[in-house]
Amino acid sequence: MGIEDASMRNGRALSDQWADSVVVRPRTTEQHITVHKRLVLGFAISILTLIIVTAIAITLSVSFERCAAESSGALAANSSSNSKWKQSRDGNISHRDSEDGQQPWRHLRLPATLRPRHYDLRLSVYMENFTFSGEVNIEFECVHSTKLIVLHTDRLEVEKVLVYSDSKKAGAMRIQRRFHYQPKQVYVIALHREMKPLRTYKINITFHAHIEHELLGFFRSSYVLNGERRFLAVTQFSPTHARKAFPCFDEPIYKATFRVSLKHESSYQSLSNMPVEASTSDEDGWVTNHFSRTPRMSTYYLAWAVCNFTYREAVTDNGVVIRLYARPDAIQSGSGDYALHITKRLLQFYQDYFKVKYSLPKLDLLAVPKHPYAAMENWGLSVFVEQKILLDPEVSSFSYQMELTMVVVHEICHQWFGDLVTPVWWEDVWLKEGFAHYFEYIGADFLFPKWNM
Repeated sequence: MGIEDASMRNGRALSDQWADSVVVRPRTTEQHITVHKRLVLGFAISILTLIIVTAIAITLSVSFERCAAESSGALAANSSSNSKWKQSRDGNISHRDSEDGQQPWRHLRLPATLRPRHYDLRLSVYMENFTFSGEVNIEFECVHSTKLIVLHTDRLEVEKVLVYSDSKKAGAMRIQRRFHYQPKQVYVIALHREMKPLRTYKINITFHAHIEHELLGFFRSSYVLNGERRFLAVTQFSPTHARKAFPCFDEPIYKATFRVSLKHESSYQSLSNMPVEASTSDEDGWVTNHFSRTPRMSTYYLAWAVCNFTYREAVTDNGVVIRLYARPDAIQSGSGDYALHITKRLLQFYQDYFKVKYSLPKLDLLAVPKHPYAAMENWGLSVFVEQKILLDPEVSSFSYQMELTMVVVHEICHQWFGDLVTPVWWEDVWLKEGFAHYFEYIGADFLFPKWNM
């Protein structure tokens, strides 16, 4: 046999013998240092690559946002009914603010350069196709010199904008450009010349929009009566949804007075915070209700409704008219009588408790089939979901009656814990809510003194 055969008999090949003859020499200190340097260098390169990729991603996202804003401005300008060629030209220009290069429409809060004083709002409501058109005149004061008017709008199609000065110079001020910035739900009007501090200006805006099905802004709801589906439209502006119904300074700190006019088919009736001051009828079967001027308040307390409800009425000793509006069958069955009765008692109780008179001439309670909350304390027109204000005394349990009572007491208490009574600087909505929760138990204890609170 050859060498290979002898090796195989012993179970070991030549390669194994060669491996046994190899002497493994340990690494020197210099070799260890070299390996560590390579590991550190590789780790540093990985970190540097990660930083570069992150910086590129941030740069691309910022560029994308800028392009999106410019595109939205161009679309808003192209949709304008007047000066279409000029708006299209301005829409293609990047939105650069002439005031130190700032862009206040990108900020979370409105700039503190303007302060509204009064809104004159006129709406036409079309219930057959659930749309509405409007015109708002806003009187505002300039606090700091500026060329920009920044308002809140959301889902509104702005048609025409005019700005007037209180100076003796007649005619509208020249508008350089205007556009909608959707990320912050604002509409920006850039004037050709600056507005001066301590002077009053007016802006006129015409617009139109849909009465949405979602339960925010100016929305629609429905119910069935005698096999027929009927529709109504009502508002829910708290906390920041007035901008869905009309252009406005939609932050609680911007308080103003409001005068509302609602035009609709005569088969409907309309409600708002204040009583109807005048009503006019057209030959085409439409009616326009002009409501009295409201006290100074925030936009989220403004409210109106267009419906075909009926009501029951009560009058307090001080002459405040209380009406509960609901479906005709609910009113006829007396489902709202309990809430109407305790509301009358509560108004008198809270007036005596706070030593502050109820500030409005009337209070309407509106029971709607659907609502995003249990209720909303709009001044003079509190809106409730039906389940929290209507009950059948012969069927409803005591616990259900107590739950309904607490909701009504809470909203009536809010007629005091709002802008009418609380200080001007107090803008924390949740703080007002907390105080109302505290005093609702006092009101409930007044209604049920033997109830262990």
